[in-house]
Amino acid sequence: MIEVRSLGATADGTDVQEVTLSGGPVTVRLLSLGAAIGGVDALDHSGRPGPMHLALDSLAAYEDRARNPHFGASIGRYANRIAGSTFPLDGREVHVDPNEGPNQLHGGPDGFDRRVWDLLDADGDDGGGTVVFRIVSPDGDQGFPGRVSATATYELSGDTLTITYGATSDAPTVINLTNHGYWNLDGAPTVDDHHLALAASLVLPVDGAGIPTGGLEPVVGTPFDLRARTALGPALAAHPPGFDHCFAVDGPPGSLRPAAVLDAPASGRWMTVRTDQPGVQLYTGNGLHPPFRVHGSVSLETQRFPDTPNRADLGSAVLRPGERYRAVTELRFGTGTAPSAAQPAD
Repeated sequence: MIEVRSLGATADGTDVQEVTLSGGPVTVRLLSLGAAIGGVDALDHSGRPGPMHLALDSLAAYEDRARNPHFGASIGRYANRIAGSTFPLDGREVHVDPNEGPNQLHGGPDGFDRRVWDLLDADGDDGGGTVVFRIVSPDGDQGFPGRVSATATYELSGDTLTITYGATSDAPTVINLTNHGYWNLDGAPTVDDHHLALAASLVLPVDGAGIPTGGLEPVVGTPFDLRARTALGPALAAHPPGFDHCFAVDGPPGSLRPAAVLDAPASGRWMTVRTDQPGVQLYTGNGLHPPFRVHGSVSLETQRFPDTPNRADLGSAVLRPGERYRAVTELRFGTGTAPSAAQPAD
């Protein structure tokens, strides 16, 4: 089932649409502002519906950058950080707009998450439905070269939400799109009582600014070893102020494979994450502020590695004319015993 309604207009007069998809046990609300998840409701172990994702209470709140740290939004052009806000591309140095000290975070001061996307399609069915948003980013946007056309497709089928990003460019550029979900599966003030397992044997060390300091390193014997189901409270206590690190998802990039399992015993809810991307950024709400609390959520942002445009050893983020960027993430929601992170949910 699907419902489309206007949330009103932004400060510059642009209309914002809210699309609600309902598929049995799961309801997903999507916003054209940021092509964002505005909320997810699912049943708990008692059969009662409740929220699984942090949400704000008004369009004005979502527009307020001080109150909205990318809640549920589509991030681009480049998710995560670019060191020094520069990178080489085809023999020249590209300078992009900084917004985190000297570095660029999440596409710059006016990234994709701060803009209203076009609602291209909204089609419902008994299991949920499909919603497609599009944004066109001009050449030079936030310093990035090339005119980029990007889409965010959300497909709800019963208990599974699949997010697919696509993009094309008319000139060589870099691209890295992700969804910045803020998950809290039981509504408690913090996620200390949640458990997390990552299908990740390697992590990318970073400095205090979140910039990679070297290559991927094994997690074994470190606080980053989250391969087995781990209680987040003790894990956060052992690694203050929390996690904001990219892990390499086990298995070959390009194939849809398990990345993470998050569960909350108090509600019985769990969610699994599968992706075709090389990495998953674990962020534990370290910078949340009222009306939320620090460590009030878990973000599992599937993506290319931070600063890849400057790091050939981490792969390539270049998109050239005639090529099509594609990134797929599958979220499945349920109750009861959570599946293993090493295996897809049956």
